[in-house]
Amino acid sequence: MTVLPLIVVVDFDGTLTLRDVGDEICERFAPPEWRDLDDAWIRNELPLPEAQRQMWAMVRATRAEAVGHALAVGERRPGLPELAAEVGARGGELWLASGGFDFYIDALLGDELPAFARRYSNRAHFEGDRVSLEFPHGDLACGRCAVCKGRVCRLARAASQRVVFVGDGSSDRCAAGEVHELFAVRGGILHNHAGDRAQPFVELGEVATYLRENMPGR
Repeated sequence: MTVLPLIVVVDFDGTLTLRDVGDEICERFAPPEWRDLDDAWIRNELPLPEAQRQMWAMVRATRAEAVGHALAVGERRPGLPELAAEVGARGGELWLASGGFDFYIDALLGDELPAFARRYSNRAHFEGDRVSLEFPHGDLACGRCAVCKGRVCRLARAASQRVVFVGDGSSDRCAAGEVHELFAVRGGILHNHAGDRAQPFVELGEVATYLRENMPGR
């Protein structure tokens, strides 16, 4: 098996985007009680997949309505093309690991999807204005998450010499002890959790600059 020099694993909601798009869709199309379930997951009272099943069961939106809202609120964090170019220049791969859902990830990334050698996320199915969820990565689940960022990073460690994780939120904390470098959105949950172990950033170009200055090209 060829061992890559570098894999950069990136979260989606709040990392590749400025806002959590899944939460924004629930805020728009579900009653306020969805927030109680989100709070229960943050307090470790519910695993994320169960919280998401109950939250999204409250959503009343067609696929077109949900995608349209995602496109309206899902502003991309600047710097993904620069990051992808720097990873490629070092002979590495960019992986996406998200507890979010395919329909809005695919819509928001658009032409940038091919930049990711692997994409791990969950799936949403629409029947009229009802949404059901599928969690296809059971081998990467943990007690809290359907796509555990820590397990994805362990998979990356087996395939590369160096693993970098870039994230922001509660579900990203599992990655903190599994990587060589940890980048966290400045002031986010991951940054507050990891403290000095994380390098804070605002734009993804800052991660690209770190790679350029600290890792040789191929």
